[in-house]
Amino acid sequence: MNNPGVLPKVLVATIRFGMWTEHIRPRILGLPFRLLHRLVELLFCKLLLNCDISVKAEIGQGLTIYHPYGIFVNSGAKIGRDFTCRAYATIGNKGTDDERDGCPTIGDGVNVGVGAKIIGPITVGSNCSIGANAVVTHSFADGNVLVGIPAKAI
Repeated sequence: MNNPGVLPKVLVATIRFGMWTEHIRPRILGLPFRLLHRLVELLFCKLLLNCDISVKAEIGQGLTIYHPYGIFVNSGAKIGRDFTCRAYATIGNKGTDDERDGCPTIGDGVNVGVGAKIIGPITVGSNCSIGANAVVTHSFADGNVLVGIPAKAI
């Protein structure tokens, strides 16, 4: 409940609900819940907010979203605890069919600025800050501030 405003709270609740529905076994028992999630996801997340945050992505506790518009998270992404994200951020693969073009692994306490892109099979260490419109395509250690295209530690 760290999220400011109603829209971010509803978005995070929708994501968490979808993650919960994916774990219901046997799968047939979770069908009504998954259908409800898909309907809310389509109407609220995709049509209203233009967000596509996969419920199959591994996202730790403490997710905070400011300005929940245009955020995309690939299903293969692994995100740690206390992750903060802002509008138009993208976390995903390089967009090819090659298996080696995996998704990022992001540590705990990472703060992502507006429009930042984190792409490819990279690791972003814990307690990093990624500046607005930065394009992160290489791995970085803990505690860095990343800015620029391509991103560099300052």
